[in-house]
Amino acid sequence: MTLLEVLVSIGLMVTLAASMTTLLGAAVRSKQVIGLRTIDAETARTSLEWMSERLRNAGLNLRPAEQTEPRCQDMVVALDAALRPTANALHVSGEMLNSNTIAGDEVITLGYRVGDDPVTGVPVIMEYRQDCTPGAIATLRPLSDPQVRVTQLAFDYFAPNGQRITDLTTRSEIQRIRVVRITLQTESSQGTSGVLRRTWSRDVMLRNPEPNLNDWKNPSEP
Repeated sequence: MTLLEVLVSIGLMVTLAASMTTLLGAAVRSKQVIGLRTIDAETARTSLEWMSERLRNAGLNLRPAEQTEPRCQDMVVALDAALRPTANALHVSGEMLNSNTIAGDEVITLGYRVGDDPVTGVPVIMEYRQDCTPGAIATLRPLSDPQVRVTQLAFDYFAPNGQRITDLTTRSEIQRIRVVRITLQTESSQGTSGVLRRTWSRDVMLRNPEPNLNDWKNPSEP
């Protein structure tokens, strides 16, 4: 081989190696972005599932006659004007923890709405919690990951027959709520790959009887 042929061969190998490096780098970056977006999506799904499971327990072991706090006398809060259901916030009461064998000793009020994360300032799902005891202090903590911005959290309410409930100020109407539709919109970005917007929806059926109409306790707890 002549010197010219050797130089041409070397040049071709360098060009091929550079192309392979570029393609491999792009593939690695693409895989990283896909992985991060999968994590973002799983984070949103986890938050939605957490809310759904907690809301399903509304009314568990709740006995209105034994509650001194008005907000704790309905499975969906109706007597406390500040905590009534709205298009963007929902508060329920019941024995959410259900971790022992004493019925009704862990009754709390839980709620969900969008608020700013106290560290990052990013809009996230906030979880409201207040024990059903006189003088109990309400706490508000972030539920979702601030890396995934929550652009909307909406609630729609339905009666057992599927009728949409729009009167959210009358106690008797609030007591008819049996199905809650949660709509969650999120927004996340990874590097220069752009912004990814997603909408999640879940119908949650409240599994417990209306406590004002049924003197009911979980049969697994005495």
